[in-house]
Amino acid sequence: MEEPIKENVLITISRQMGSGGAYLGRRVANRLGFRYVDRDILKEATQYLGESEENITFREERVSGFLENLLKGFIYGSPETAYVPPSIRPVYDIDLYNAEARIIAGIADRDNAVIVGRAGFHVLEGRRGLASVFLHAPEDFRLRRVTEGYHMSIPEDAAALIRQSDVQRRRFIKTVAGVEWTDARCYHLSINTGAAGLAAAEDMILQLAEKVRNSMDG
Repeated sequence: MEEPIKENVLITISRQMGSGGAYLGRRVANRLGFRYVDRDILKEATQYLGESEENITFREERVSGFLENLLKGFIYGSPETAYVPPSIRPVYDIDLYNAEARIIAGIADRDNAVIVGRAGFHVLEGRRGLASVFLHAPEDFRLRRVTEGYHMSIPEDAAALIRQSDVQRRRFIKTVAGVEWTDARCYHLSINTGAAGLAAAEDMILQLAEKVRNSMDG
């Protein structure tokens, strides 16, 4: 007799650059004893695709114009849906997204996890143990964190980096999930980390995770 598949608690964190996504993800994972998943998804994807990490890092959470057109016919479908490649190899972005989606789904089958970015909320949509979170913050809060975190001496450069990240992530989520990245209705919890503070945001995520865990036990 086969054992039933374990249902894990899965926290996905979508975030604006500088809003504290990686910091809070690690904090929450440590406190819960969950697996923390971020750049290791990329590393595993590079092995799967036979590419170096340096060659495809810049493609994460981005889409090219060609990929956007290619996906228009099925952006609302599940990423677990079988993908049949065309006879001509498509732009590499779609291979990376599909690889990372499969990796995320595999992690979700095995472990309780905190997963940062990479459309995790969409990849795992419909799972009973999912707690999806979106983090955002005012520009001055984000600018300060990015300037310090990336050791940038010119605020204008940090501001440009933030704006570029916002454009790329918004386009990526719109293309693969068919929704607006910043729409709070796409998530179970949306937090302004600049207003709430990182400590309070951490507690709110933990409370949501506990609620999801209790609902699964009931």
